[in-house]
Amino acid sequence: MKKINLRELYPDVYTTDFFVDVTEEVMETIRAAERAEAAYERKMYRYKAQYSLDCENGIENAVLLKPQTPEMVLEEKQF
Repeated sequence: MKKINLRELYPDVYTTDFFVDVTEEVMETIRAAERAEAAYERKMYRYKAQYSLDCENGIENAVLLKPQTPEMVLEEKQF
């Protein structure tokens, strides 16, 4: 059994140190999740994918607009 500090995992909930015994399987799962998150952050940084669609340059609007169907174009021309 390994001891983990819940304050490190949940800093908003635990303001003081709170140690809990966990099995090796749980510890390995926590470590795997931390490694996956670190790899994701490295990947975002390397490929400069840290930009959001909320950067106010019109990207989000272009994604939301759907191409018009021929029926819609015909209706617009009639009106």
